[in-house]
Amino acid sequence: MAAGRNDPCPCGSGRKYKHCCLAKSELFDARWHAWRQAEGKVVPAVMAFADEKWGDELFDEALETFFVGQAPPGGVEEGERWEQLFAPWFVFDFVPAARKRRRGDVGPAWPTTIAALEFARQLGDGLSPVEARFLKAASEAPLSFMVVTAREPGRSLDLKDILGGDTHHVLERSASTTLEPGDIVIARVVVDGDIAVMSGLGPYPLPPADHNRVIDFREQFLRRRGPLDRAHLKSSALEIVLVYRQFVEQLLNPAPPKLQNTDGDPLEPTTLEFELHCSVREAFDRLKGLSLMTSDDDLLDDAEWADDGELAKAVISWSKKGNKLHRDWDNTTLGTITVSTGAISVFVNSTRRAKKVRGLIDKRLGADALYLRQTIESAEAMLDPSRQRDANDTGPEPPSIESTPEGRAFLEEANRRHWETWLDDKVPALGNLTPRQAARTPLGRERLEALLAEFAWRQDAHPNNLMKVDVDWIRRQLGLPRP
Repeated sequence: MAAGRNDPCPCGSGRKYKHCCLAKSELFDARWHAWRQAEGKVVPAVMAFADEKWGDELFDEALETFFVGQAPPGGVEEGERWEQLFAPWFVFDFVPAARKRRRGDVGPAWPTTIAALEFARQLGDGLSPVEARFLKAASEAPLSFMVVTAREPGRSLDLKDILGGDTHHVLERSASTTLEPGDIVIARVVVDGDIAVMSGLGPYPLPPADHNRVIDFREQFLRRRGPLDRAHLKSSALEIVLVYRQFVEQLLNPAPPKLQNTDGDPLEPTTLEFELHCSVREAFDRLKGLSLMTSDDDLLDDAEWADDGELAKAVISWSKKGNKLHRDWDNTTLGTITVSTGAISVFVNSTRRAKKVRGLIDKRLGADALYLRQTIESAEAMLDPSRQRDANDTGPEPPSIESTPEGRAFLEEANRRHWETWLDDKVPALGNLTPRQAARTPLGRERLEALLAEFAWRQDAHPNNLMKVDVDWIRRQLGLPRP
């Protein structure tokens, strides 16, 4: 909250605010308003100048370039939202391709530099000193990807330029109420001494999950062009806009998740059916070796028995030691084999596992198991919550694993083991380095910070997720300072 005139000054001097820092604060606010108003006058003035001098054809060329000849991401109706980025880009960055400049009797030649500089050369005398300073500063300021590192709602944002590395404290009344630390924006920061404002803010903030993708773009850029100084960034404004557009397209129209099991197979719920030509007990004895359970008592704990004492139904969990994806897992359940009188039914979650288990059953039972059919469902059907229980089951919901002390203890232990193992796992977002390896280099630490911000963001978005992540614990293990 702002200090009242008669309140103690926030600087700690012990004097009243009106006798200490009030005048300085009022002067600062006045300078900020003047700088913001300069943008509000300069950008429309240059747009009007370009319209009068070059007409609709230049604007059409700019729009086609900016949107790659396509509708704006989000549809034509979203065009107005993109104008806040397009207008400053047109004024301070756009130079039409040489092959498309109009010459001779077709009309006035299109500009060979940005419209802002053409305006300054021809009509700059009509600008006030602060407006002239703004035009010059904005013409030199590059468009870039910025990550929000801190905010004071309704007052300011702290930004770090992911591409160029600069940091900025930006006075921003509106965006500071909606953006959160970790959000990524595309913007141009225009500075006048200790005053900084954003000009040309992208209409869609990107989530922290895109931070490492921006770093990937920067590293590819560096390999092609060398150090990303302001001049390189300035000349790459269109490339930066097009990359941002791709990110927004994916944000608005995300690709469906690639569903896989822990072996990396596409998720394809598959049921195999066999006709059984031997007793349930005989089939059970020949198939039980497919489970890691060694005790018949454990395997037959939920078995069904006929009136004459013969085994009528048994369920065998087909499993193996270890797990390809999760090194902290002791075993992997590959499928469920149900043996009943005259029939065997096997459920697995991929066709590769289906092929393998069919071969195992054929090898162990031979002619006693006649293969009948294979049915494959969609992965979406398997994940549909409405299908998780029998439609005719009117009994109470079974207790969830987290509803009992034992279940919670199991989840906490599994979660702890997962993150302990993760520290030494290769992570694609870290360039296939382990977190411990990444923490040893500046680039690795930058990627780690982006990844930890994503973890925190996801946890805030899904607070009921059973797999918790203790970001502070990870920082301590890797020797990373708290932000």
